[in-house]
Amino acid sequence: MTLLAHAHALAAAGAPEAAAVYRQVLETAPDCADAANNLGVLLRRSGADAEAASRYRQALAAEPMHADASYNLGRVLLDHGTLPQAVAILRRAVALRPCAERLHTLGRALQAADALAEARAAYEAALRLDPGSLESLNNLANVLQALGQPQQAVALLNDAIAAQPDHAELRYNRSLALLLLGRAAEGWRDYEWRWRARGFPSPPRDFGLPRWTGATDPAATLLVHWEQGLGDTIQFARYVGLARARVGRLVLLVQRPLQRLLHGTAGADSVLAEGDALPRCGLQAPLLSLPHLLGGAAPPSPPAAVRPARSGPPQVGLVWAGNPAHSNDRHRSLPPQALAHILAVHNIAFRNLQLGPRRADIANSPDFAPADFAATADILSTLDLVIAVDTAVAHLAASRGLPVWLLLPFAPDWRWGASGPSTAWYPSMRLFRQRIAGRWQEPLDEISTALCDLTRR
Repeated sequence: MTLLAHAHALAAAGAPEAAAVYRQVLETAPDCADAANNLGVLLRRSGADAEAASRYRQALAAEPMHADASYNLGRVLLDHGTLPQAVAILRRAVALRPCAERLHTLGRALQAADALAEARAAYEAALRLDPGSLESLNNLANVLQALGQPQQAVALLNDAIAAQPDHAELRYNRSLALLLLGRAAEGWRDYEWRWRARGFPSPPRDFGLPRWTGATDPAATLLVHWEQGLGDTIQFARYVGLARARVGRLVLLVQRPLQRLLHGTAGADSVLAEGDALPRCGLQAPLLSLPHLLGGAAPPSPPAAVRPARSGPPQVGLVWAGNPAHSNDRHRSLPPQALAHILAVHNIAFRNLQLGPRRADIANSPDFAPADFAATADILSTLDLVIAVDTAVAHLAASRGLPVWLLLPFAPDWRWGASGPSTAWYPSMRLFRQRIAGRWQEPLDEISTALCDLTRR
């Protein structure tokens, strides 16, 4: 048996010494593409991705048409976000040896690179080879939704769920499409699968308490606890009063920056912050489960703001970027140069409400460092209008009944609906939507025109 064959046999048996034998082969034959590729596979399994990529490149240097090394290198590059190179080498891997798995991975790379039409074609090709691939079906549905085709996404997911009704990712993604389409009762029911979906950002918590079913129980003390982001808590706190009407007592647990804001306004008997000692409770419910538990109740409207008459130019707050760690931030945040479009409007007193490093996009802005969201709300009350991207400040302003002009990407978050300039969530909010994915020109033109109209009133 040759040394290479011995290494292959050890690798097939899962023997840990296989990597050392492959290294021996490469010491004497560095152009042995199979040895380099297989060593890369073993390195990848041990988490040594950088060295694995180096070995895949070694294999390709020796044999440029090595299909497995091309695919394996493409996967490493995709997993580490090196998208243009990943797409290019995965295209080559598919051309060299097409199969459903490789087409699916190419689809993932194209989807991550926002090449959505090509990603759709790759997933459809993968499904022609493997029609039962639920992962490809799920990803294709996500692409269809990003392409502005939520109805088609729902139809595809319906078929997939019929084949596997307990598939959490399929159910969760269908919930987002249904909610986007305004099919609330169905959407909230499927949304309960979020806890079992891979990658859902909030871990499930039960605090050692049974789950509330939504039933009326005047003797119960219910703990309603936050999940997901600050904006989600602001948006869904309106349901707390409805839940409180069905139980004897309700304790609301929120993120600490929101405690003072929501104290006395959310309908709870007490509002605690994360880390505070909890009182004895008998039942618990996650905050965003309340619409489902309350039978798909329509969202109560926030109160209309009472704003004193002011003289002088309109006071307009600006928020143009969200948390850069958010998975969708590249779509929802404005590029720095886009601000010039708004700031060029005369006779407007703009106020920089941006936090974080993007605040410096507007030079020489006065300090803005509110202690919490209650302090932010006090600042917002001095303004006539807030122009914002999809962030917590937009939720805060609209929840107080203040006029908000919200800039939305082509494929908006489910809560804003698929089309139209208004939302049932916030009557004081006006939606400005991208017409073409990634292009802000049209909604910014609309906002500039609307601002000019505002100065003439």
